[in-house]
Amino acid sequence: MSSEEITIMYKESIFGNLSPYIMIVRIAVLILALFNIQKGLQGFIKEGFFNYKGSERFKRSGYLLLLLSVYGIIIRLLGMSQKPKDQILSDIIMYLLLLAIGIGLLAFSDVIKKGNIIETENNLTI
Repeated sequence: MSSEEITIMYKESIFGNLSPYIMIVRIAVLILALFNIQKGLQGFIKEGFFNYKGSERFKRSGYLLLLLSVYGIIIRLLGMSQKPKDQILSDIIMYLLLLAIGIGLLAFSDVIKKGNIIETENNLTI
């Protein structure tokens, strides 16, 4: 596409011509979060359920998903006049689901960390 076509395509966007680059950053954050979830699950298989590395990976993934969802909700609310209301509502519901998954990962990470502490104390008393 020519630069004129790109300018016309992203003219009404909030970020203008920077929109494709911001989308690439958002996709990279999502891929990084999914990669950390995968590494955390891989740690369960190799090192057992209660391990510190898995807990840190899930915590990192939770924060990345929280960041992504809050950013998405803010962008959708700022661009309300440009899209139909039903599409905005469905996008916000999707981002709220992503927010809930992020919070769930943070809680799961805390459970794993506390379980690791209890398991360590239990092994020391025996």
